[in-house]
Amino acid sequence: MSTSQFSPRAADGEAPPRPDFSNWGRWGEDDQRGAANHSTPAAVLAALALAQTGDIVPLGQVIGDRNAPRNGAEPQHFMLRDAGDFLAGMTAPSGFQSATDHMSLAVHGGTTHLDALGHVWYDNTLYNGYPHTEVRSGGLRKLGIDKAPPLLSRGVLVDLPRHFGVTRLEPGYEITAADIAAALAAQGVELQAGDAVLIRTGWITAYREEGIEYHGDRPGIGLDASEYLARHDVTLVGADNSGVEVIPWAPGTVCPVHQFLIRDCGIYLLEFLDLEELSRRNAASFLFIALPLRLRGGTGSPLSPIAVL
Repeated sequence: MSTSQFSPRAADGEAPPRPDFSNWGRWGEDDQRGAANHSTPAAVLAALALAQTGDIVPLGQVIGDRNAPRNGAEPQHFMLRDAGDFLAGMTAPSGFQSATDHMSLAVHGGTTHLDALGHVWYDNTLYNGYPHTEVRSGGLRKLGIDKAPPLLSRGVLVDLPRHFGVTRLEPGYEITAADIAAALAAQGVELQAGDAVLIRTGWITAYREEGIEYHGDRPGIGLDASEYLARHDVTLVGADNSGVEVIPWAPGTVCPVHQFLIRDCGIYLLEFLDLEELSRRNAASFLFIALPLRLRGGTGSPLSPIAVL
């Protein structure tokens, strides 16, 4: 989640209690992988067996697409060499011609991306007890996105608009644990340790077809649903909105879901998904693959996750 999406000042009122759950120390005091530790070789092999048809469904936004939502920071794409250079006289040794380009973008603002476990914290302490002094101007010395392994697991789609019989959820609707449990039961799916849970709210359709402000008040999960997912030992939670969690936040809080899932639980958040094609195919569980860039000390990574049906 980009800092341009929220004010650093919490809303007035008393904050609800944070869930009494943590994964600190679960995989050792030096752990930097967090819930990705659930991805054992056995779990990976089980996930691979889910692919039945071989159909691949892209789940990410197209970087630079005019219809893709953005969060202030516009991706910058420049050509370093194109056909015009050869027309202007650039030589082509042995007839070889090529094009090259350069891309610049804000990791948390302009595209589908995965949050590193060092992306957010509170009380001057990051996930697993690392001090916030590990966050330096040159990047994260601990818990950077380079510590996140390739993520290959069972993916589970929680298709709430389909479950409720609507096109999309309303702005500010807080998805509860009961909502998720009911939708999964209707789909005949039970959560398993290591799952990548993808939550469809229909928000991307609302943005494209209704012109709704993508980064304004939006549906998403709150702490109730977050605790439910954490206690089921999921590895990742993604959504088709810009921050996974509901906006507005509960009174007295700022990004409570980010704080709990990332900092307390070591669970990865995946934002800016496009889950419409997956919903049209009525997919419930599938092989999920997400490969973050190995950006040393990065607070997150753009990526193009896929579902294999």
